[in-house]
Amino acid sequence: KMGANQSTTQSYLQYKNDFELVIRATKDLEHLLETQFGAPSSKQDGLHDKITHAQQSANLSKETVKKMRYLVTIRNKLVHDH
Repeated sequence: KMGANQSTTQSYLQYKNDFELVIRATKDLEHLLETQFGAPSSKQDGLHDKITHAQQSANLSKETVKKMRYLVTIRNKLVHDH
């Protein structure tokens, strides 16, 4: 079961711009990595670290990991370049 604060696909349609959408999606990804894959929840561990943990612990496909890393890279560029 997903967390109560977990966004649904439908709820992603409410965002007015791509920036909000990417931030929400990466927050949801981080929550899933921590709660469903046992990734560390420490502030010192970044999303790429958490993806690596999930990849190793759950044997995620390379394609899935590539998509997650792409989303995180977009988020990082948006947050750090604006």
